[in-house]
Order: sequence, then C-alpha cells, then structure tokens
Amino acid sequence: MSEQDEGRKGALDRGLSILSHLADTREASTAELAAAADISRSAAYRIVEKLSQYDFLHATSNGRWRLGPAAARLAMAAVHSTDVADVAPELLRVLVQQTRETVSLGVLSGDEMVFIYRERGPQSVSVNAELGARRPLHATSVGKAYLSGLDTRERSDLLRTLTLTPFTPQTLTTTDALEHDIAKARTRGWTEEHGEFDLASACCGAPVFDHTGHVVAAISVAGLKDRVEPALNRLGPLVLATADAISRRLGHTPAPAP
Repeated sequence: MSEQDEGRKGALDRGLSILSHLADTREASTAELAAAADISRSAAYRIVEKLSQYDFLHATSNGRWRLGPAAARLAMAAVHSTDVADVAPELLRVLVQQTRETVSLGVLSGDEMVFIYRERGPQSVSVNAELGARRPLHATSVGKAYLSGLDTRERSDLLRTLTLTPFTPQTLTTTDALEHDIAKARTRGWTEEHGEFDLASACCGAPVFDHTGHVVAAISVAGLKDRVEPALNRLGPLVLATADAISRRLGHTPAPAP
C-alpha cells in the first residue's frame, strides 16, 4: 500500500470515528470531535470541512456539528433494506395505543441491539425513545428476546462472545443465569426486564422471525418500573401477539404446537 493510500485509509478511519461519535452524542464541537477521534484540531477541522461539503455534517447556529442529510439518507437506506422496517410500524403503533408505553423495534448490530423504530407512549412520564439507541443483549428485554429466538447452537455461540457487563445490581452477569432466564421466556412467550439496564424501568419483549424461521428483530414495551411490573402479565401477551403478527407479515409460519 502506498503512503498516499495509507493517508486515505487514515482519513477514512478518522472520518468514520467522527460520524460514529456524533451518532452517539448527536451534537459536538470541532474540539470535542478531535478528542473523540484522537486527532489534532487542525486535522479535525480538515475532516469536518470535507464531511460538511458532502452534507454528512451540518453546522448548527451555535457553531457545533450534527449529522447532515447525507448521513440521514444512508441511515434510512440501511433501515429500509430490512423488510421488517417496512411492515412493523403499523402494528407497533397499535401496540402503543394498547399499552400506552414506549414501543421499540430493534435489530442486531454487532453484539448489541439498535433501535430502528421507537414511539413514546402517551403517559406523562415515560422512558426515552431515541431512535438509533443501542442496547446490550443480556440486560434488556429486546436483547433477550432476540437471543430467545435463536436456535440453541446460535445462541450458545453468541453468548460466548458477550461481555456480561453489570449495569445495575439486577443485571444477569453469568451465562447460566441468562440461559435460565431465556428458557423461562421461551416457555412464557416473552422476555422480561426488571431494572437490569435501568433501575427505574421495566420492559417485556418478543422476537420477530422471517419467512425462513430465522429471528431478524425483536420488539419491546418499556415504561417506569412501578407502573409496568404489575402489568407484565397483561403487556407480555400483547407484545407476543404483535411480534407474531409482524412475523406473519414477513411470511413466517409458526411451527405447530406439540
């Protein structure tokens, strides 16, 4: 590889670091972007200027940076390349009306779930509904729902790669505990989260399958723990029914009960 190619590769890596940082923080100054990408301010200014020329970055009125329309177009193209993003929202809006809580649709991204659809419920106080937020597999109902939809070998292979970070004292931090929880969820039909990622919230989730029977996404309902936990036996079946309806729209035919 030539020195010129090395330089281009370095610039690409730094540009992607800047875009990734803004995806998480939503807004930052050039100095903050330089620190996040571990580069000098002069290098950050050059990369930011180039990204803004191609509409990947947009300057706010106070001189800070946000992702621009070109980045939004790429994000939407990625979302709409997944069929579940086309068929799920109509059914998820009904689920919001039924539960009055925040409803989300997540797909696997690396070893996390990323939300590609979220809608906040009408409750005066509800959990955050930021689109694009990422959540760990082991500590959330949406993540455990995805795990529950995998076959035994796929799930075991994936679990071996996970770092079971303790987000709260309630987080399941051993593979045995997580597998036991998933086994209960598979019997029940939906997963539950009791303050495992956020002590103030509780959630339930269910997997979504495509026409081949493979899990492609998961959905969840989340709200304040004091309000949702007593209602899980009502909310869980609603989440399961919605996930099943989305799966059917993707061509999935459930296996007959034994």
